[in-house]
Amino acid sequence: MPTAKQDINDFRDRVKRIGNPRNTSYYDRDLGMEIPKRVSHKEIKKKNKKPSVLSTLLVSVILGGLGLMFAQVVRIRYFGLTEPSNLVLYLELFIAFWAVVMLAALMDRRKTSERIAQVVGVAVMMVAGHNIIWRWPDQLAIIYTPAHVEQVLETTTQHSVVVRGSVYGL
Repeated sequence: MPTAKQDINDFRDRVKRIGNPRNTSYYDRDLGMEIPKRVSHKEIKKKNKKPSVLSTLLVSVILGGLGLMFAQVVRIRYFGLTEPSNLVLYLELFIAFWAVVMLAALMDRRKTSERIAQVVGVAVMMVAGHNIIWRWPDQLAIIYTPAHVEQVLETTTQHSVVVRGSVYGL
């Protein structure tokens, strides 16, 4: 579509139309639409709705769980530590909280309530995370190791909670 040749006077006329205080919008030829000069606060606030508290906390709990999963993968795959001990627990918690801090910073989840929800996510994953392995053993054998998945399937039961080495069925 050919356009008419424009000169400096066309540019000045356009600037005058844009700067005219009676104009609430101006027509942009390049975009082919009216562009508002000012947007009301009501319009801005309508578009920037805050997520609900429940969804925010749920995302934070999931971040905590993912942080502990990351720590377990690092512990099992890279350090080769499969036997439970206090040192392994502290290493796993350190890596988990480091991963949670990094994920929370990336997703801008740094409020106190969100941090508490992340700690809850780590705790829930510690006591009930093995149920995910029961649900998807083949897929998680790729993420963890097949030997670890077999060990979890042998030592725990489905729909259970592990607290300090004791398995409690639900």
